[in-house]
Amino acid sequence: MIKFSPTLTLQYDTAFSPFTAAEFDQGLQWAKASGFDGVEVCISNYNGVDIPALKAKLDALQLGCSTLSTGQARTLEKIALLSDPVSVERTQQRFYQHIDAAAVLGSKVTMGLLRGLGVPEHQEAQKKLLAEQMKPIVEYADKKGVTIIFEGINRYETALLCSAAEAAEFVRVYLGNPDCVGVLWDVFHANIEDPSMEAAIEVIGDKLKHVHFADSNRWFPGYGHIDFDGVYKMLKARGYSEYCSFECNNLPSVEAVRTNAGPFVRHLRAL
Repeated sequence: MIKFSPTLTLQYDTAFSPFTAAEFDQGLQWAKASGFDGVEVCISNYNGVDIPALKAKLDALQLGCSTLSTGQARTLEKIALLSDPVSVERTQQRFYQHIDAAAVLGSKVTMGLLRGLGVPEHQEAQKKLLAEQMKPIVEYADKKGVTIIFEGINRYETALLCSAAEAAEFVRVYLGNPDCVGVLWDVFHANIEDPSMEAAIEVIGDKLKHVHFADSNRWFPGYGHIDFDGVYKMLKARGYSEYCSFECNNLPSVEAVRTNAGPFVRHLRAL
């Protein structure tokens, strides 16, 4: 059965979380009341973060943790894997911390913009370099029994690995197809990069481990032109049973997201 999670931020406010960091506990209560199975937790760093306490809060509400959203650190700290040696080392160390946390929470770890932005004219060399920089992270994730989910991100945000096909090829070919690395497919990015939603799901195949929902304008589903009923039915038809997580801007309003989330999840479950 497909599971659902919203994005909630633990430390720093983000447009993807309908609750501020200070409202995190309130957000957990809302997620439970709205019928979600778990939450996607945005963690930038581990200063003062008590992972066992977080696990206890989730367990008390019978909520899982779908994945750890990791991208805030690139903006706040300017670190990435495609960067200078000091930044690379800091990014690798941060991912080790994410993996340690995920091992406790039973979650996956997202590899999004912390990989770096890349430049169009050196894609082949950068894919090889990124694979090399990821190697110790992948080895550590495998040792800890944690899955890294690699996200294809549209061309307006990064010059490297934008489509579903590119993300899947990177995992299978450049990383050597490790069991502990899958693909995070974001339908907002797919709407820009992929020839069709069905083709994207097909090319990712068994490496599909997480899905992000946001409409074509990155608003909450139903306020753009993506056919979410169709996407959900395609996922079900392929036997997908991981999380669909909402990573959309708080538009048309925070109130609309909070109000519409529960009914939208119930609607999809009934399809």
